[in-house]
Amino acid sequence: MLTPSEIREKIFKNGLGYDKKDVEQFIQEISDDYEQLLAENENLNKKVKDLTDSISYYKSIEKTLQKALVIAEKTAQDIKNNAYKEAEAIEMNAKANAKMIESKALKQSEILEHKTLNLLKQYELFKAHFKNLLNAQIELINSESFQINTLDFSYDEILASQPENAKLDSSPKEDTNIKASLDTEDAFEFIAIDEEL
Repeated sequence: MLTPSEIREKIFKNGLGYDKKDVEQFIQEISDDYEQLLAENENLNKKVKDLTDSISYYKSIEKTLQKALVIAEKTAQDIKNNAYKEAEAIEMNAKANAKMIESKALKQSEILEHKTLNLLKQYELFKAHFKNLLNAQIELINSESFQINTLDFSYDEILASQPENAKLDSSPKEDTNIKASLDTEDAFEFIAIDEEL
């Protein structure tokens, strides 16, 4: 590519033809325009380079953002998966604990029910036994064999057995022998009874 200086320093052969002054003037104009075009082209190339660098920079930023976005999405997905797994584990653990508590409560309920039934049976047996015992005691008390044998004393018979001088006494006195006999344990006789329950 020609430079402006090469255009200006170009030497033509002398001969008949164009006016030398006009040719030199025209070459000067072409040289100036060409120099201007080169300057503009350089500026454009610089701008293109700057834009290219900017595009490369933004592309690198874009790649970084894309990577960050991918990492963020992956992290979010991992967090979501971990949260789901953790929630599932918590749910399974809660269900297992609830089932264990329910089973334990049911077992305790069955034990309490069994103990309650045993206590009710024991109560019914005790009540029946005690009722039979009371009925037997009542029958024993009401039976003739439980009656007390007493001595049937008559005051007339006592007087008849006294001497004559004792009969003349206006104030009858109690015979001390009779009183003593009545006060002894032999006055009343209890009949031994074999109790059967």
